[in-house]
Amino acid sequence: MNNYLWHNEIFERLLSKPEQMAHAYLLYGKDQASNNSFSINISESLLCFDQDSIYPCRVCEACLWMAKKSHPDFFSVDSEESDANEKLIPISSIRALKSFFELSPHVVGGKKVALINQSDRMNNQATNALLKILEEPPSNCIIILSTNQPDLILPTVKSRCQLITLPEPTKEQTAEYLKVNNLTLDEEALAYFNSSPIAALDQHESFQKVMRITNILSQGKAIGSQLDNAEWLEFGLPWTVNVIQKWCYDLFSFKLTNELFYFPAKREVIENLVINLNLSKILQFLKKLNEVKVYASKPVNKEINLELLVIEYRKVFN
Repeated sequence: MNNYLWHNEIFERLLSKPEQMAHAYLLYGKDQASNNSFSINISESLLCFDQDSIYPCRVCEACLWMAKKSHPDFFSVDSEESDANEKLIPISSIRALKSFFELSPHVVGGKKVALINQSDRMNNQATNALLKILEEPPSNCIIILSTNQPDLILPTVKSRCQLITLPEPTKEQTAEYLKVNNLTLDEEALAYFNSSPIAALDQHESFQKVMRITNILSQGKAIGSQLDNAEWLEFGLPWTVNVIQKWCYDLFSFKLTNELFYFPAKREVIENLVINLNLSKILQFLKKLNEVKVYASKPVNKEINLELLVIEYRKVFN
């Protein structure tokens, strides 16, 4: 897996002096797929036996171990043996990390690397267990956390990590990436995913559902109360809230500035909707969406929450 060209500068800066690297990093980027790729590349480079380059050689024994997900000095909370899942990293996963660090590196004088992607999944117990490790970091060990929701990471964890913000690609970099890889994407998908070709390609299937949901939201106050919950909630409540947030942000933005960020192709529809948009109510609704997003991934009644959000959405129109 190669770095995306818009990450190369940060990658080279971090790996140019590996002996001076911090014991823990928190990587933040809006696109989690890109975060995952970058963190894995960092891990591979740190463990590669070929030290003549900052990039992994892909052919040494260490790189082959990484390719087979069997490197003895690499730990991931998402390994097959882990209790972590797409929604939760439990304390048992962090206890396993602690046990991993208690063993000496496989290579004399080598490093041990631990990876916690989507670290916002940690529950309170897991976070507290990780804090104890970060407070007294083992020698020759590096912990890499990544997230696309940094607000969900406790300040005490952030303060013990070096924070790295991963940039988003420019339009020119996006175009070059697509050209080099012989890929095509429509402008609607790129706009929705903040011009990130990685997210747009990775979530092509879900974007088709975004279009179907926004077609319903386009009805404004006339939207019906009988929703197809299976359609709206197939990818989970947090995903649905995110779609509604982006749609409502464009309503708010267009009302004030005539600018659209996520749905430029729906300009005509949005232009008609905002005629009856109440600015005060849309601001209240955006605040409500943020509140729901905080607990949306927890065990809640998704159907009831969705129904209440649709009721509140209707109210933003006079």
